[in-house]
Amino acid sequence: MKTPHTLILIALLAIVLSACTPKPEQIAPYAQQTVDAWATSTPYPTYTALPTLTPIPTYTPQIIIQTKVVTPTSTPTPVYTATITLTPTNTATLTPTTDPLKRTKPSGFYLVNVYIAPGVWKSNGTGDKCYWEVTTATGDIINNHFGMAGGTMYIPASAFQVRMEPECGTWDWLQP
Repeated sequence: MKTPHTLILIALLAIVLSACTPKPEQIAPYAQQTVDAWATSTPYPTYTALPTLTPIPTYTPQIIIQTKVVTPTSTPTPVYTATITLTPTNTATLTPTTDPLKRTKPSGFYLVNVYIAPGVWKSNGTGDKCYWEVTTATGDIINNHFGMAGGTMYIPASAFQVRMEPECGTWDWLQP
């Protein structure tokens, strides 16, 4: 049950609130001023196109190959080349070579026809994290591999560089 004081307070509050509410004819001039202000205001800025970017210049490396003329001494030394002999089980065997481009290679980076010969190379590693790649002069990958060691890699004569990781073991030249 409500007390008489509470009822009086509620009645007074209702009277005050109804007296504070504006009538529609009092609001109309202000509403029109607001509409006029919006109509004459500055519009939002428009965005222009973003500037275009110029392409990044590319760098083309120039390969300089220096040659050294060797004058033969009194007796020339024989040059041995590797040959492949196929056995009845179709496995290749290696014959040692003295050509420095075809010698067994450890992991590293090699320039083709400068430090490594093009052709087929075989890994003698046993790990499962072997990575190698053959690239062009611009860095595009011609061929690569990640996985088990012990496979072969073909280096075309048009390749620029070869990268071989340590997990592949050493590499032996098989054939051109």
